[in-house]
Amino acid sequence: MAANGYYSNLMREGTNPFEFEDFSGPYAEQQSQTVEVATLTPSASSARPNHKRSKNFNEKEDEILVSAWLNVSLDPVTGANQTHKSYWTRIYDYFHENLPFPSDRTQNSLMHRWSTIQDSVNKFTGCLSKIAGRRQSGATMQDKIEDAKALYKSEDGQNRSFQFMDCWKQLRGQAKWMAKLDELAGKSSNKKQKKTSNSSMPTPSLTTADGHEDAAAEDNTLSRPKGHKKAKATLYQSGKKGCTEALENLWAKKKEFDTEKELKKDERFKQAFALEQERVANEKLNLELKKKELELKAQEVELKNKKEEERIMTMDLSELPDNQKHYYMCCRSKIMSRHLSTEKS
Repeated sequence: MAANGYYSNLMREGTNPFEFEDFSGPYAEQQSQTVEVATLTPSASSARPNHKRSKNFNEKEDEILVSAWLNVSLDPVTGANQTHKSYWTRIYDYFHENLPFPSDRTQNSLMHRWSTIQDSVNKFTGCLSKIAGRRQSGATMQDKIEDAKALYKSEDGQNRSFQFMDCWKQLRGQAKWMAKLDELAGKSSNKKQKKTSNSSMPTPSLTTADGHEDAAAEDNTLSRPKGHKKAKATLYQSGKKGCTEALENLWAKKKEFDTEKELKKDERFKQAFALEQERVANEKLNLELKKKELELKAQEVELKNKKEEERIMTMDLSELPDNQKHYYMCCRSKIMSRHLSTEKS
């Protein structure tokens, strides 16, 4: 259900009795006519039969019921595109979801109560229009409301007082409610009255209780709520725009991510290349060190061989046995041959 409690606090907004608009206009010109709002006929299948008489509605229940009607009726997307059954099902659901205490009110009960409220509020609106049409000098808006209450009671067949002041405060400024009254007023008046009601309505100044005049700050012409198609078109356009913006944001983030990814990739490549260069340089240095080490070892071996050869060549063989003499003589011959071949090469 689309009920979000948007209208559930309407009773707490604009309840200053001195801020009400002057109702002079087509209603005041219909001196003895009261616009009748069609009474809703409950559907037999809209609620379960309730043979037990329920207790009277209290002010809080009336407030939530009016808020439910406003919430469902003024919803631009679904308000004009729902069946009678679904319409009252939504009102029923809203009523019980927002009521601060448990209730066994049925759809049938809510429909009858709403019929009573709209009929009484409509009659009171007609009475207030008549009072406003008298143009009484020095009368404040509260004075006009009290006079309208008295007129309502005098015109009531059972001399009953107007019991739905808070409901009227909720409904009085709603475009859909006023448009319905205009429509019914046009049907019940003659052509001359229709022409008069279609003419521009002057903006009067209201005198508050403290004696100051409160000039109308806005045009009395109430703007109608958005139609079903227009509201859906607006939602479609806003959704399309939001989708486009979301895609653009995603694309920008992707480009930013790709750029950052490439930068990180280049950085990793540079680091790997530097490490490879360092590894090659270290290997080259190790080879140089090993080469020098081998050269030193070769020099040590050569020096050792030279010392051994020098020892053999200079040793005294006269006191050695014959076999040892023969061995050292052969070694001397090899040493001499090697040196001679080295000199020739």
